[in-house]
Amino acid sequence: MRFDRWLRGLLLSFVIIAITACGNSSSTASTSTSAPAVQPAVTSAAAPAATEAIAPATTATAAAELSTPATTETQVADMPTTAATEAATEAATAASATTEATSAAATADTATGSSTTGMRTFQIVSDQSEASYEVQEKFLSAPLPNKAIGKTNAVTGEFQFTSDGQPTGKVTKITVDLRTLTSDQARRDSRIHTQWLESDKYPYAEFTSTDAQNLPASYTDGQEVSFKLTGDMKIHDVTKPVTFDVKGKLEGDTVTGSATTLLMMKDFGFDPPSIAGMLTVDDGVTVVVNFTAKEAK
Repeated sequence: MRFDRWLRGLLLSFVIIAITACGNSSSTASTSTSAPAVQPAVTSAAAPAATEAIAPATTATAAAELSTPATTETQVADMPTTAATEAATEAATAASATTEATSAAATADTATGSSTTGMRTFQIVSDQSEASYEVQEKFLSAPLPNKAIGKTNAVTGEFQFTSDGQPTGKVTKITVDLRTLTSDQARRDSRIHTQWLESDKYPYAEFTSTDAQNLPASYTDGQEVSFKLTGDMKIHDVTKPVTFDVKGKLEGDTVTGSATTLLMMKDFGFDPPSIAGMLTVDDGVTVVVNFTAKEAK
């Protein structure tokens, strides 16, 4: 009986020892297993330092990013000022160009003796004006006693001039309807319209002045003046320079006068009339324009 108790006590002791040994083994194993956790602990300890290292860089980046909008805002704020400055510069340049152009025009006017100051415009009064041609006809090469003359009142146009200081002016355009020319012979007129001058095909003679010479130094109302007027004459679809000898005077709002020139038919592309070689015309046409013009209102 005592032996059984002793044996059971011994076995109980072995069990306790075994359990204790197992507990120590588990503790050691647990320690060995948890040893690697030291590394995360170290890593965790280093994390704040790393965070601190990263934080300044992040802060610097953020600061840089924040500074960019500020710069952009400054640029945007500067844009209206820049645009205004550029617009002002362009306006100043344009104004300077206009001033230079005006000065150049004034210089040109001074050089040519022309000016628009006090310029007056006059329009031809057709029923008080007349254009005519005059040619020398020959019969069997002998001049006929009378010259052939054709006339028309179909004269239109206008001219401009100023009497302030030295007179200056220009003819903007004078037009004569050649289809309306009539003479003392209907047969002659018909041939002029259809054959020689071909006025049915080329109905108008047009003159525009380009220069005036021998103008007086001054002018008094009612005074008759004489001068030469050069310009371009278009007849038979051909344009040639011609010069008129002009006489005229201004009285109030009316100008009266005459302009005369000599034209060569061949210069304008047609031959002098000839009928069977017996009746011929010299190549030389005297053109006279007697005019009355009223000032345009």
